[in-house]
Amino acid sequence: MINHEQIRAARAILDWSTEDLAKATGLTANGINKIERGHVGPHKTSLDKIQSVFEEAGLEFLTGSGVRRRDRIVESHEGEDANQRLLDDIYATLKDSGGEVLIANVDESKTTEYLTKQTIEQHLEHLKKAGITERLLVRKNETTFLAPLEYYHAIPEEYFSDYQLYIYGQKLALLSRTVIPKVIIINDGRFADCARKLFNFVWDRTERPAFYKT
Repeated sequence: MINHEQIRAARAILDWSTEDLAKATGLTANGINKIERGHVGPHKTSLDKIQSVFEEAGLEFLTGSGVRRRDRIVESHEGEDANQRLLDDIYATLKDSGGEVLIANVDESKTTEYLTKQTIEQHLEHLKKAGITERLLVRKNETTFLAPLEYYHAIPEEYFSDYQLYIYGQKLALLSRTVIPKVIIINDGRFADCARKLFNFVWDRTERPAFYKT
């Protein structure tokens, strides 16, 4: 079971405030402050909840009072929030460095089925403020666009897939919007670079979509 020193250290590693941890666990910020200061003896269920949230965020707890980031080459998310988790990871990965997100097999009409218009607009605004741009491959004759037209190129229908591919930073991700949405993220620069080269090959040999509407 984790202790109050590990909770403080874990927050520091993730750069979380007590309010961030409270929101993630469903506990109160005041209660978390008391736990971290050793002013109260928390219930085991509260500590288990805190530990579970930190582990989901990529940390592991060591014997004594140690805590560190867990090396995760592959992680997956399933459920209604899978798409949102992917957007969050894209922003978290690139927000400090900026960069580019490459996305293949984009179907914006389906995007709006899984994400609200407000969520999409907020995500695009966050990317813009962080200096993050996108390039997206859609099917030929696509008519629905959520980002600026210059972000899109179109590929022939026979090469289009229902599974989206994301390349950002050192990561490669796959998104399946089936009955139960699922995201798989591979954190390995070698795979990301390989996919990036293939994406650029396709991009350089395609053009903007024939249609565009706001």
